[in-house]
Amino acid sequence: MELDHHRKYPRIPAEITVEIMSGSNKEKTQATMMGGGGLFLGTSQMIEPGTEMTIRFRPAKHLPVIEARARVLYNVRGEGLAIEFTQIDSKHREMILRLVHRRMEEKRQHPRAPLATQVEYPEGTLIGFSKDISIGGMFIELTKSIPIGTRLQVLFHLEDGGDAVKTEADVLYSVLKLGVGVRFHKVAPPDRKRIEAYVAAVRR
Repeated sequence: MELDHHRKYPRIPAEITVEIMSGSNKEKTQATMMGGGGLFLGTSQMIEPGTEMTIRFRPAKHLPVIEARARVLYNVRGEGLAIEFTQIDSKHREMILRLVHRRMEEKRQHPRAPLATQVEYPEGTLIGFSKDISIGGMFIELTKSIPIGTRLQVLFHLEDGGDAVKTEADVLYSVLKLGVGVRFHKVAPPDRKRIEAYVAAVRR
C-alpha cells in the first residue's frame, strides 16, 4: 500500500477524462493520479486552494460515471493540481478502492509472498494476509468488515529471522470482502527499521 504518514488512501497512475463544474464554468481535463481520497489533474490552470467544484469521471471503461463534490488541495506549477473528494457516495469510493487495489496487484512484476497478520480488535481476533505494507501502514486482506477508526493490535513476521512485529494501528478505510487499510500508530524504532529494510528489499 503506497501510503505515507499524510495520505489516507493508496493511489495509482491514471489516464481518465474529468469534467469540472465550478459555478457557471465547465471544462474537461485529464486525471493523472487516482485514489480513494481524490484525483490529481494534469492541467496548467492554477486554481485557488479551497475552491469547491463538482466533478464527473469514469474510473474505468467497465464502471459507471461517478459524480462527486471536491475541493482543490494544492497546485504544482507546470504539472497540475490535487483535488480531494468532499462528498462522494460510499459505494463509489469503494468502487475506486477496489479498482486501485486490483491495478496495484496487476502491475507488480514479481508476486509478493503474503505476510500472515494477526488482528486483535474489540470484537475478537482475526487472521488476514497482507501484500501491501509501507512504513506508514498496510492493507490487510480480510473477509470480515471492521469499522473505520477502530484501533487494532496487529502482529506479523517480516521473514527476516527476527521476532514478530507487534504494533497498534487505526483502520483508515474498509473495502467490503476485500480488507482494510490501516495506519500504524506506534512502531518501536527497531521494528520501524526492519519494516524500512523489508519494503526496500521488496521494491528492489
